[in-house]
Amino acid sequence: MKTVLMIAPYFVPRRRVGSLRPFKFAIHLRKYGYQPVVLTLSNPGDFLTERESELLQNVKIIEIESPFDRTMSEKKVATDYSDNQAGAFTDKLMNWVDKHTPLDTWIYLFRTRYSQIYKKAKKVNPDLIWTTGDPWSGFWLGKKLAADFSKPFVADFRDPWTLANVNIRKRSSFSSGIDREIEKKVIQSAQKITFTSKKTEHIYSDHYQLPSEKTETIYNSYDCTIRENHANLPFINKLNPDHLNLMFFGRFRWLSPVNPIAEALYLLKRKSPFVASKIMVHSFGEPDQQNENFIKKMGLEKNFMFHEPVVPEKMLSVLKSADMLLLSTDENREEIIPAKLWDYLSVEVPIFSIVPNEEVGDIIMKTKAGIQVHPDHKEEIAELLGSFVDAKKSDDSVFSMDADLPDRNVYEASHTTKKLASIFDELMQNA
Repeated sequence: MKTVLMIAPYFVPRRRVGSLRPFKFAIHLRKYGYQPVVLTLSNPGDFLTERESELLQNVKIIEIESPFDRTMSEKKVATDYSDNQAGAFTDKLMNWVDKHTPLDTWIYLFRTRYSQIYKKAKKVNPDLIWTTGDPWSGFWLGKKLAADFSKPFVADFRDPWTLANVNIRKRSSFSSGIDREIEKKVIQSAQKITFTSKKTEHIYSDHYQLPSEKTETIYNSYDCTIRENHANLPFINKLNPDHLNLMFFGRFRWLSPVNPIAEALYLLKRKSPFVASKIMVHSFGEPDQQNENFIKKMGLEKNFMFHEPVVPEKMLSVLKSADMLLLSTDENREEIIPAKLWDYLSVEVPIFSIVPNEEVGDIIMKTKAGIQVHPDHKEEIAELLGSFVDAKKSDDSVFSMDADLPDRNVYEASHTTKKLASIFDELMQNA
């Protein structure tokens, strides 16, 4: 069995969207002939669930300890100094450092600990190296290890980096310039580059003039094995059956703003206050301050309910309890496929997609999973919301899924991992 060193700075139990893609690959790779070894950042204070521990029994995890972690949740890093001037100064200083640091500030850790990381990786003796980003400093680490070990290198872009319409982090002209140089070197040195959307693949292929055989799109996925022990949790008891319960399985924040659905609700409320009052949008985790303020500004506090976050293995009953599943992202992120889409496809609940990427609409249409509207079309979104309320009241067929649904297994984690393994096979043959 070949060994693949998977450099995934974010990995479970870190509760970030970016940790799930490498996790789902890691737990399925062995069935396709690859032993995964995951190199990741330690995350003290968070713990694997029982199911995650079971699935990772045969996966070796190498943790890199960090003296400081700004990505920890606000609850964990909340301290008394955060409200005083010293805390404010510290935050400003760290933001300045982050803005002017090429790649990201994890690069300092990877550079200073490289000797230790190299020794641990050498003991693994990998046959190839796979790295996912962001954090983009993981690409630097993967590229260097692959060169030092003379092994094939696969770069996995979960999101676009320097070619993104919306920057995840604030950048200076200095750091942006270095980022572009390093991204180009990563693109040149990688034997294969994978993306999570075809649109992103096309953007990078065109910009860097890449041959078609060097790039591949491997979608994110849903994974039934993660949640199989938690299929009957009674989440539906928390929902009012008289409402149209729209579920956004995530937290409203700057990359996933509440604006598209809130603006449409506002328009509907002005036209039909009673109909608007029958709509409840459920999300998980408190919204950030900007989104909370926007909800209040629109006067829609009674239309939103915020629940405690739910771990992936307990997701099934939560999704099934909804009348419709809401898919939304920043309207400028035209190249992005929200990761929630794949989890939504695992259940037979209609999807209401308000995203700008036409690729998402094609997938929803192909799978007969729901409807998509561009976030610019606020009047149309408002009208649809009103029709959904009427449909639920009359038990209309708009809420009934097609009896002859297409097979969605192509979006299941085992299938997408098989696609990744086939890339590894090709590289091993050519090595």
